[in-house]
This record gives sequence, structure tokens and C-alpha cells, in this order.
Amino acid sequence: MEGRREILRTPVSIHSQIAAHIVQKVSHISRQNNVSIFLRKINDSRLIPANSMLSMVTFFASRGEEIEVVVEGSNVDNAIKEFKGFFYNELGKEKEEKTTYELLKNTSIAYEKIFNSIGSGLIVTDENGAIMIFNKAAESITGINMDQAIGKKIQEVMPDIKIADVLKAGKEEMNKKLKIGTNVVLTNITPIYTGTKIEGAVIVFYDFPQIEYLENELKRDRKLDKAFDIIIGNSGKLKDALTIASKAAETDSTVLIRGESGTGKELVANAIHYASKRKDKPFIRVNCAAIPVTLLESELFGHERGAFTGAVTQKIGKFELADGGTIFLDEIGDIPPEIQVKLLRVIQEKEFERVGGIKTIKVDVRIIAATNKDLEKAIRDGAFREDLYYRLNVIPVILPPLRERRGDIPLLVEHFIEKLNKKLNKNVKKVTKKAMQALIYYDWPGNIRELENIIERCITLSDTDYIDYEDLPQYIRNETTNVSDDDIIYLGENSELLTMEEYEYKIIKAALQRYKSFNKAGKILGLTHKTIAAKARKFGLVDR
Repeated sequence: MEGRREILRTPVSIHSQIAAHIVQKVSHISRQNNVSIFLRKINDSRLIPANSMLSMVTFFASRGEEIEVVVEGSNVDNAIKEFKGFFYNELGKEKEEKTTYELLKNTSIAYEKIFNSIGSGLIVTDENGAIMIFNKAAESITGINMDQAIGKKIQEVMPDIKIADVLKAGKEEMNKKLKIGTNVVLTNITPIYTGTKIEGAVIVFYDFPQIEYLENELKRDRKLDKAFDIIIGNSGKLKDALTIASKAAETDSTVLIRGESGTGKELVANAIHYASKRKDKPFIRVNCAAIPVTLLESELFGHERGAFTGAVTQKIGKFELADGGTIFLDEIGDIPPEIQVKLLRVIQEKEFERVGGIKTIKVDVRIIAATNKDLEKAIRDGAFREDLYYRLNVIPVILPPLRERRGDIPLLVEHFIEKLNKKLNKNVKKVTKKAMQALIYYDWPGNIRELENIIERCITLSDTDYIDYEDLPQYIRNETTNVSDDDIIYLGENSELLTMEEYEYKIIKAALQRYKSFNKAGKILGLTHKTIAAKARKFGLVDR
């Protein structure tokens, strides 16, 4: 294939109106001489196909500016002679007004900026598949320079993109996954029409890793909601704690979960992990109170062979096992001071040595700790390091005891009945009003864990399809026998058995009748005044 280049000085300003004349003439010259003609500004490396308005829309030059004409094909000498005659004689007759030129110049710049500001890859071809436009994002995603693409057939530059059907039949191709170099992209190809004639095609493609990232973000948000959905309750204090925990899941910051035994600290730690970006990595739980002090260091950090009597093999510690994921240090208040020092170093430096070892091991671990102890008192007593406390307490999550969220008890009872029916192959459906009253007024020192154990006991021992007052342990019945009639919230007048929503209605109604305000009723039931107000409106207990 022959080629020839010439420098020409523009007789008039080239803008979209003049470009239309050039495109019309070049199309004729190209067909007659079997050539391709390109224009290039001297200060620009891009070759612009001169036979397509789609590409010429971004080309402009002022009067007297030098441009390069490149002709490739069979009869280049005749083609360039014809083009020069047209360029100097016919274009020279065109008159321009400065205002029109400036307007069209700005329009041309705007088009180019728009094309290059699009985050998706954008390629435009003519009716023969020659590339007219190749934007910056296309360069970035494909690794192909614009100069190497413009003017060439799409099959030469990106052979995996098939546009024959689009150009011939006008058939769209949507959401097709293709490999371009080392990148995987999702491609949409649509035809360009002028009336009923196909003038070219637009190819838009998206970097697949970016799509996967966005999809994963959406899935992660859904999983975040799902992870915390397993925690039952509507009380204000619980919702406040879960709001903080869900925000903590979006970071790698250290979390300290505090609450009495049985309040669900491990459940919340699980939810934080499985709602985080580390969800596909290990979640390692360590109960620091359950491991003898002499073995705790080895359990956490591992040991080398021969490090101490009985260490006959090397052991990998929990921190190494949790690398990339999350370690949950339950009962953190029980670790001795000598191990606190080593733990502080892991948090600060992300490194440690195994017991008896000299090799420093680097780990990427998110730490969630939990305790039911008064750590502030432990610091004052010298039993817990203050610097470690501040490192652990970056995001504190405080879980309320069950006695401060009595309004959640009917919901929890319903949940445990459903769960334990499956486990025990039972069919318990309801709870009598007297039994529910006792469950609501008991103080639950063992919190949710104790409640679940009681429900399991009742279901196991019951010969009916409901839980009765007599099914409850004696110590719960003893504690509620002293409750006066004024304190009892009666949950059913006409029936011993109610649905859980009916229980909730009766509880809210009785609390409001007795305490007269949302604030006071909320404090008794462990709910915020806003929650009480919303439920009261739901049940028609107040005017909306």
C-alpha cells in the first residue's frame, strides 16, 4: 500500500460546516482512487479520517494554520492532486464570519471533551467498520493508543469485537462479555442511522472489574443488612448499638463490644465480620477466659518446636489463622498483663513472634474484642493496660441487658419457639398470657442466652402445643408472684392464647394507660419514645 503526506495551509477556518464539505469531497475521491485520506493538525498526533462527519466533528483549524494530509492506498498521487485542488479552490470560495467560527469551534471542543469525559470506553466506526472516534477511557481500558486505532478497521485493532451483523442488519449486541488484551469488558454495540441507512456503529464498553466491584458493593450492602437481620429486637438501645456496629463493619477499625453475659456479643461480632469486606476470609473466635493463662500466649501467637516442655511440634497461632480476616477476642478483660503487651504490639505494628521463635510474622487482621467486665476499674486496679484499652476501644458497641429491653421479649420468644421447634421436632405455637407476663417481668440475669435455654426447656417438657405458666422454672414463677395486679400487663381477655402481635399491642396499650407518656412507657419497656409513639400509631392507640 502506497502512502503520501503533504503539509497544507488552510485557506479558511475549518469547522463543522466546512468539515461537511470536506467529508463529501473526500468520500468521492476515496471511492474513485481507492484510497483513505486523513487529516492531522501539526501539534496533534491523531490522524482523523476525513471521510466521516463522526470524526471530523472534533476537528477544527483556524485560517492559515498548517495541517498534514495523509493519503494511503492505490492511486495516492491523483488523490492528493484532486484533494489539493478542492482544498485551495473550492474551500477558498467559502466566506466565514468570526462569530460563526468561534461558535462552531467551541462546539467542536465541547464534543471532544464530552467524549473524553465519559468513564466508559467509547468507539465510533463508519459504515465500513473504520474507527472514527476512540476516547480516553477506551485507551485506558484496552491499553491501545488512540493514534494506533483511529482510521483502522475495528477488526484490526480489536479482533474480538464483531460488528458485521450490526453494520449489515442493524442488529444490536448488548451486554456481551469480551476479553480485550488482559482485560475483560462488557460490551454494547448499536448501529448509527441516518434515516433508514446505517452510517456506522457505536461501541460502548465497561471495564469488567469495575462492574464486578459495583456488583460486589451492592451484594455487600445487602449482606450487611442480612447479617444484622438475625439480631432480634426493636428497642432503642439495641438499635443504637446495631447502628454503630453496622457502620463499624464498613471499616477495619478495632471494635470493643461490651455487655453482660448472654447479651449477644459474639452474634454482633459475627455480624460485623460477615457484613465487612473480610467476609470471605476467616473469622476466628478465642475465649480468653476459657484458656489457661500458661497456654494463652501459645494459643494466640503459636509456638516453635521445643519452645517449652511438651512443644514437640510447631503450632500456628490464632492470629496467623485469622490473617486477612477477623479475630474475635471474647472476654478480653481476662488476659494477663504479660500477654497484653504482646497484643498491643500486634494492634500497633501488625506483627509478632511465636513463642520460642525469632522470626517476625506480619499479619493483616481485624480485631473485635468483647468483655462483660468493668475495664475502667481494671485499669485503676492495675489489672488492664490503659494504652491497650484505648487501642481496643476505637469503636465501642454497648449491648443493653434484656431487662432494659423488655418490649423485645415477645419477639425473642416467638423467634426461639420457631427455631427450637425445628431442632426438637415439636409444634409449640403459643404462650399463655400468664406465662408471657412472667417472662416479661423476670429480670434475666443471664439475658438472651438464659431466655433461650428456658424456652428450650419448656418446649422439651411440654406435652401440648403451647407454653403455660406451670412449664416455667420455679425460680421464675417465684419472682413474679410478688407482682401486683396493677403491675401486670394483661395480654388477653377472651383467650389464654394470643399471637405475638397481639401481645405487643396489649403491652404497648397497658404501658401507655399506666404511665401516660411515651417517655415513661419507653423506659419501662426498653424502647425509645419514638418507637413507642410509632407503635401506638400503628395499633391505633393515639391519633395519627
